[in-house]
Amino acid sequence: MVLMVLYILQGIPLGLSSSVPILIQNKIENYSQQAAFSIVSYPFSMKLLWAPIVDCFYSKRLGRRKTWLVPLQFAIGVVMLYIPSVVEEALGNKGGELNIAVLAGWFCFLTFLAATQDIAVDGWALTMLSKRNVGWASTCNSVGQTIGFFFGYLGFLALDSPMFCNMFRKEKRKKYRLRLCVDTTA
Repeated sequence: MVLMVLYILQGIPLGLSSSVPILIQNKIENYSQQAAFSIVSYPFSMKLLWAPIVDCFYSKRLGRRKTWLVPLQFAIGVVMLYIPSVVEEALGNKGGELNIAVLAGWFCFLTFLAATQDIAVDGWALTMLSKRNVGWASTCNSVGQTIGFFFGYLGFLALDSPMFCNMFRKEKRKKYRLRLCVDTTA
């Protein structure tokens, strides 16, 4: 269960970074700007370059995997709390121009953190699970990252949509309220 939760948490930043091209689609002058944003996915493809570092260096007090998992989860959380202010400005919503380099840089860093967490979680799964159950690590990875990607991608796009958010405003909810109580006094 913990393994699945870690993979879900790792999929959320990937989903968020995949939703940005939809946000910038109406603000770009040419498609080369949108193509430049694709650099964001590179850290996940090149994680094998720093995987030996993650596997070799650790604190004996915390353990081989917690040395990386705890700080990475904290860093991902901090970056995800800070990114909205950067994205607003980089998208040009505060009166400026679209800045693909800033967007790509921050989301590339977020993907780097998620890729490094993937290295640590994969290693933890291989050492934690018995030889008979090691195949389930791949299933947890696929399902967990897909669920996290779904929440990061669709959740963000839904919350970014004024039409979707207005469906839940108090004035509109009143006319759709269900009567759950039955009047038994009559």
